[in-house]
Amino acid sequence: MKTLRQFSLKPVLIIIKINSTCNPSMNDLNTGNRLKGVTPIDNQNGVTIIVTDGTLKINFYWDTDGNEIINFNGFNFSFGTNNLLTATDGTNTYTGTWSITDTNGYIDNLSDLKFDITFTPPINFVEIIDDWEIIDNSSSYIKLKDVVGSNGGTDFLAFSKN
Repeated sequence: MKTLRQFSLKPVLIIIKINSTCNPSMNDLNTGNRLKGVTPIDNQNGVTIIVTDGTLKINFYWDTDGNEIINFNGFNFSFGTNNLLTATDGTNTYTGTWSITDTNGYIDNLSDLKFDITFTPPINFVEIIDDWEIIDNSSSYIKLKDVVGSNGGTDFLAFSKN
């Protein structure tokens, strides 16, 4: 006569529990819980601190066809609360908005962040409206790029602390 052996479900439950914790939850993506050893909002917060701490100037602007920094000489940029962006040269003041968004929820690379800038006229300021890719940053600067249209031209924009 054959006997029926009992087996434990504990190993099966442990495997199920391990698998269910491998995928990030929406809570992980939204709150800053650690993923891949990186806090998703650390990079975003770091860039926000750079641009909101004091004023910045554009020290490089390459619009696909050439250097256009001359259009921004003398302007100081303030990236303020409530996403208010102000540029002034002491005589003229222009306003816009700014924001930083992530493209995939993990933000483990700077390229996962988009730095959005909008401005109202004059035309020089309208030209920098875009969702820029952050390519580098430090405590004193932020470097951005944008691939333009289907022809593949690339714009570069860099802000540095005053």
